Amino acid sequence: MAEDHKKPGMGARRPVNRPARSAGDAARQAAMKRRVRPSVRAEARKAAVSQRPLPTPPRRPAVARRPAAAAAAPELTAQLNSIHDKFERLSAQAQMEDVFSAVGDIDDKLTKLPFDLEALRDRGYVHSGQLEDKLEALDDQWDDLRPRVEKALNEQVQRLDTDLDQAERQMTRLNNANAAVAKSVDTAVDALGSRVTAARRAVEGLYDGIKAELYKIEYALGQVQKMLDLMAGSSEISLQEAEGPLLAVAAKWQQDGEDGPEGYLFLTDQRLLFEQREEVVTKKRFGLFKAESEMVQKLQIATQVHEIEQISHKEEGGFLGMGKADILELVFAATAPLSRARLHLKGQDSADWAAMINRIQSGEIDGDRSDEYVDELEAAGITSASFPEQCPNCYAAVPPQPRGVTVYECEFCGATVMPTISK
Repeated sequence: MAEDHKKPGMGARRPVNRPARSAGDAARQAAMKRRVRPSVRAEARKAAVSQRPLPTPPRRPAVARRPAAAAAAPELTAQLNSIHDKFERLSAQAQMEDVFSAVGDIDDKLTKLPFDLEALRDRGYVHSGQLEDKLEALDDQWDDLRPRVEKALNEQVQRLDTDLDQAERQMTRLNNANAAVAKSVDTAVDALGSRVTAARRAVEGLYDGIKAELYKIEYALGQVQKMLDLMAGSSEISLQEAEGPLLAVAAKWQQDGEDGPEGYLFLTDQRLLFEQREEVVTKKRFGLFKAESEMVQKLQIATQVHEIEQISHKEEGGFLGMGKADILELVFAATAPLSRARLHLKGQDSADWAAMINRIQSGEIDGDRSDEYVDELEAAGITSASFPEQCPNCYAAVPPQPRGVTVYECEFCGATVMPTISK
């Protein structure tokens, strides 16, 4: 059934009373003034790393292979080659070049990510305010941990170097070896493998936690950059005052069954936006083949988040758990430019979108802002209004209202309830 939708509108902002500044706000502002900008810390890290580079991994010459005797059985020849291959692989792993690289990569990320975050802030990304604190904490943690990692790395490499010397002496026994000698050498090489694995785990275990956290931050910043790039690619989408973008995903607006325009769905801390971006066939040859087409880019949905009255999410279709479609279904208030929408999200979980919409409506999302962008909400007058707990007319309970709502109509007596004026 076709959707009942009205002409999209950008939505007018209505003023609300500013909440009084709390002691917590003042403390937060004081802490912000004391905080060193992440890029400043990153520059200091870059200088420090240049003064203490990791040592170069040791280089060991490869063990020369001697061809098996012509009279050797094919099975023995294959076994000797397998032992040589195994030893060469372990010899490379014992030098831990990838571990040295991983440690250097942590240094690089702790230098690069703060600059990336500041660049995204400058482009309008105001949320995930904990990222600055996370990067700062990881930077401090790595300052304490890096000397231990370097020491452990050098100790393990030296220990394995001794183990490799012993294994190499065993390898020389393979010249003109018989089956019994080959089995004995193979056992010795397997023992070397166990020691290499244990040594690598001992070092990697020291920094795996930091490595995983930095990967999460890097991935999150990459997603934010993609979102901002998509928004920048639209001539019809521009952020309103104090508006912060949150999510973006490729989507189809299923207006009639599974048919409908394709494009991108955006969520900010004020609005839900769907922009159609797709190639549309305008002329077909023989009624079947594309003859002419045009690129359509048009803002089809632009509604305030507080105008979303009902949210449901689900997975549909798929076979044996594969290929399921994430569906987000929304019902809007009468003041919205459309009554309902069914959206197929491509590549993201509709449950995450539903949860984020709820966070916006409850006002919880405002607490996720980076410290330096909190005051602009109050300056714009769009923070969550503070309503009385009871209707002044019939004394019925007034439920918490979504962010952006400035007038509440009592569902019991119909009285208009206004926000409490902060003094």
